[in-house]
Amino acid sequence: MVFIYGVAGFQYPLCTILVFDSRHHALPVAWAITRSSAKPDVAKWMKALFDRVRTVDTGWKISGFVIDDAASEIEPIRDVFSCPVLFSLWRVRRAWLKNIVKKCPEMEVRREIFKRLGEIICGIWNGVDSNAAIEKFLQDFNDQTSFIQYIKDCWLPKIEMWLSIMQTVPIASQEASGAIEAYHFKLKTKLYDDSHLGAFKRVDWLVHNLTAELHSSYWLDRYADEHDTFPKVKETYIASTSWHRALQIPDSAVYFPENIHLFAKIRSLKDNNVSHTVWNPGSEFAFCDCAWFLRGNLCKHVIKVNMMCQNRQDFSDSISSRSFRELLTTLLRKPMDDSMELDKAKAWTNQMLDQVQRLVELTDAKDLGTVVDKFPLKWVYRKPRTSFGRPSTSLAPPSTSKFDSNISSPRKSCRKRKRLSRVR
Repeated sequence: MVFIYGVAGFQYPLCTILVFDSRHHALPVAWAITRSSAKPDVAKWMKALFDRVRTVDTGWKISGFVIDDAASEIEPIRDVFSCPVLFSLWRVRRAWLKNIVKKCPEMEVRREIFKRLGEIICGIWNGVDSNAAIEKFLQDFNDQTSFIQYIKDCWLPKIEMWLSIMQTVPIASQEASGAIEAYHFKLKTKLYDDSHLGAFKRVDWLVHNLTAELHSSYWLDRYADEHDTFPKVKETYIASTSWHRALQIPDSAVYFPENIHLFAKIRSLKDNNVSHTVWNPGSEFAFCDCAWFLRGNLCKHVIKVNMMCQNRQDFSDSISSRSFRELLTTLLRKPMDDSMELDKAKAWTNQMLDQVQRLVELTDAKDLGTVVDKFPLKWVYRKPRTSFGRPSTSLAPPSTSKFDSNISSPRKSCRKRKRLSRVR
């Protein structure tokens, strides 16, 4: 389950709850429009959402919660849903990349700045002083006045908060970031059609577009995928994320220079004379020269190169793998005399290990049915149907007195009027 804020321009916070389907696409299941993102307001609607779901399925439980904003309140998530919380780099990565492309004209300077920003994030697990690294970064690129001013105004006051949340919770994978990006792109496409009307200030307009336009489009995509109908709709839905588009690129189209880890080249499948270069391969902050990437998005070329780098020993681990390993190491280093913390650490470690093993099985398996059959059987209590609107099955003895017949006839007519009012 993913928790993200909406697009810029709203006069109020829009929170979206996403879930991942079998194809790891992000599907919106709930929206929350609140007065603010403060802890009391967030806890209020999260508790209402949890109670609403539990009325349908009392055994409902989520495996994890992904957030993309460091200002999000984590305590209400853990208190209400009792699940691990992960952090997605999608928002901060997109904001940095868009401003680098906008404010830095030279391509070489762009990829070097993007690489250095990724190194600052990686340094929180290597024992590097973040303040010193940021200061050195500002000095090395002081000639890029426009971008440096943007960093000082928008990120320096809150950079410690962002780095702290990255070091505290696990980092989500690029697959999750690609799914979030696909939803955000579709959300902006649906909402910005009426942006010229100044409709962002109207809550009724927003509710209509979310429920009537956006939700119906996802329903059509899911229907086409599950029932194998509308081939073009299904094909577009499957290829809506950069992760699935990267899976269509064969390994033979990727070229790594020998003994050089600075870049990788990917040959275009549509035109063999066209190729794209991915600099800093193996990192979430790799830089590509394709048009989709330069718009601030996570392109298929970067994902494909990073997929192949995971199976090569001469490349470093990804940020998500490094953060996951560091958190597991921290849990195992708990003092033995603190039995409560030690038991908690072991429980979290076993739970995460079990989830990772299941994810690996689902990813590598060719037949999902064989994997699902191995899962333990889970009995879920369903709320029984009420007798509202159904005739009673109890048999009552017929009444013979005139007084009883006079009482029962108004009740029948009253029930009939209620039924007619519901139909109207």
